[in-house]
Amino acid sequence: MHELRDILRSFIKSRHLEGELLKARLPAYWEDVVGKGLAARTEIKSFENGVLRIHVPEAPWRSELTLRREELRLSLNLRAGEDFVREIIIR
Repeated sequence: MHELRDILRSFIKSRHLEGELLKARLPAYWEDVVGKGLAARTEIKSFENGVLRIHVPEAPWRSELTLRREELRLSLNLRAGEDFVREIIIR
């Protein structure tokens, strides 16, 4: 089992796909950080150059998430194991 994991890591690294893999995992990380209920009320619009854009249609939740942006950013980066989210924009 460890050999397969090592082979996959080597392949991902050789193809420089680490960022794409993190990007693909972002919805799961977001749900882990904000919870399933709140994640269902939000939409990840984009993630480019370390900037995560989140759409939140309900004003109270938008305000809450805006106030917690830095905490959320740190939690996402902790889940990812690296500093890949530089900024979160809530709209």
